[in-house]
Amino acid sequence: MHLRDRAPFHCLAVAAFLFACPALAQYNASDCAQVDGTLNIHWRAVAGSLAGCTGIEFTDGTFAEAQTGSITMSGVGVSNPACIGTDNYTFQVSGGGSTLSGFASAVPMVLVRAPGQRCFVGHWVVGPDDYVAHIAVAPFATTPVPTLGAVALASLAGVLALFAGLARRARQRPRMNRRSSSGSVS
Repeated sequence: MHLRDRAPFHCLAVAAFLFACPALAQYNASDCAQVDGTLNIHWRAVAGSLAGCTGIEFTDGTFAEAQTGSITMSGVGVSNPACIGTDNYTFQVSGGGSTLSGFASAVPMVLVRAPGQRCFVGHWVVGPDDYVAHIAVAPFATTPVPTLGAVALASLAGVLALFAGLARRARQRPRMNRRSSSGSVS
């Protein structure tokens, strides 16, 4: 199978990465610190009539349930009722601990994290309203998101360059005609 035959798979991987990028760009260490070590949710309105407001939703989620990798929890109070309200949530950890996905009532949510981030981050969007949510990683039974050190990154870059060079060379090499044992060109 040639690389061009695998293009749809590469496109899917790139699309998944690009989908996660906006959420990763919204990660805020200060917002995360306010809910770190809890199952509470930090909300920041980034669009809509309440853009700029923030608040923490306190939940009834338990660490014991979160350790299973999935959780159902409800908001039981908020720090800023002028900005946020309570909701019901179901989430599941996947992607080797890099994704928390599920629903806030009927609204789908996908929260992601990058190496070293202590919270999952993602958007809740309904109509013109867009809120960024931070939920702490610590309560969930997650494996660390792998990181590569400088030596591993350099090695990976070298291997990728080698394969790219081999692929380029294979495309540039003219195809040789095979001769059958009778001497005719096949």
